[in-house]
Amino acid sequence: MPILEKNFILRAILPALLLAATVPVHAEEAHCAPDDGRDEKTPALPAHAADWLLAAPVPNVSPGQSFEVIVSGEPGEAGWPPNLSASVELPGKCLRVALELTAIGKPGPSRQRYFGRWPIEAVGVNELTLTDAAGARLLFRTTPMLPARALSDDAQTEDNTASVQTAEANLIAPADAANTLIESTALSFHEPMYIVFGGTHPRSARYQLSFRYRLFDAQGAVGKNLPVTKGLYFAFTQTAMWDLESESKPFRDTSFRPSLFFQWKTVDPPLGDSLALAGGYEHESNGRDGPDSRSIDTWIVRADLRHYLPDGRTYIGIEPKIWRYMDKSDNPDIARYRGYGQLGLRIGRDSALMLTAILRRGTAGVGSTQFDLSYPLRASIFSGVGTFVHVQYFNGYGQTLLEYKESRHPQIRVGVSLVR
Repeated sequence: MPILEKNFILRAILPALLLAATVPVHAEEAHCAPDDGRDEKTPALPAHAADWLLAAPVPNVSPGQSFEVIVSGEPGEAGWPPNLSASVELPGKCLRVALELTAIGKPGPSRQRYFGRWPIEAVGVNELTLTDAAGARLLFRTTPMLPARALSDDAQTEDNTASVQTAEANLIAPADAANTLIESTALSFHEPMYIVFGGTHPRSARYQLSFRYRLFDAQGAVGKNLPVTKGLYFAFTQTAMWDLESESKPFRDTSFRPSLFFQWKTVDPPLGDSLALAGGYEHESNGRDGPDSRSIDTWIVRADLRHYLPDGRTYIGIEPKIWRYMDKSDNPDIARYRGYGQLGLRIGRDSALMLTAILRRGTAGVGSTQFDLSYPLRASIFSGVGTFVHVQYFNGYGQTLLEYKESRHPQIRVGVSLVR
């Protein structure tokens, strides 16, 4: 029972942890005066920036979501800056929220596109102001995200549907948003997080939690002087199999997977495509001793390539991962069943149906296949975090680390996921 109580507590505090990890900015008292949120080492904008004008392709924004602005004017000798400091005034509260705008797309001779993430504190009608160009101001109307199912309600008029479609068409490319939202907080999400129920022999639940932490802030002293450190991450993933059929409902096996790695990501804003490369060290263990002890230490290299189709929202992802064993003394023949790599595949939309697959093949000619199909129950709030109905299919060897050389007949489980 103590294990069950701990898991109930974990499920109770998880939403609070997600909220704390994803709120990137905080409002501070400003006595109704503009707040210069620039770092002391950040150079001020050129004098003629006072003549810059702001425009927006979509005047509506949603709390916690990305938005786009267009800056028009003379960029100066150094060209358009890659980042702009800005703030949003909260109406009637004498508070301002600092945020950063990031350049996207190819700059023009007299205009540049920027995007940022709208503060969740700012609702209603709010004014966005550039920190170093107080004359560059723009009003936004903040509206809540529409649930996905709302578009299919009979009460939804054709005019409302057309407005939503127009707004979606003018949003920035998904890869732009993903690149910045991932980097906007030090603590973020790493691999899918879910809990699914079902399977046979025995009936069980499988859950996974996964986070990563960027060790050095891009604005900190180390990040500024050694830019390569901005891509250094620590990640932790926990996957457990919970036996729901036995009398005491034990956890049959739990895998703990910490890793330390560098990650580089490139984006092509006009096309929306992205490529992320990562390499580092990964340990996996089930935390047991004696004959049930299982652990491996590996050097890993992985890639995540995403190509967006012409609609700008549907994408195809290829995620290969290869590894080299450093230590596998607890299970010396694990490569026969797990091999030296896996292939991940992904197709769908972040806001709609998504199908993913993980394929492994060992040196003995056996392996495993896992498919995950998910669909949103409500719109995402923070950087891909939503509630999704989740169906998982697994067949083959190594459903748990303890059972790495045991084959399981097809296992189908259904549940929910927060990150996919």
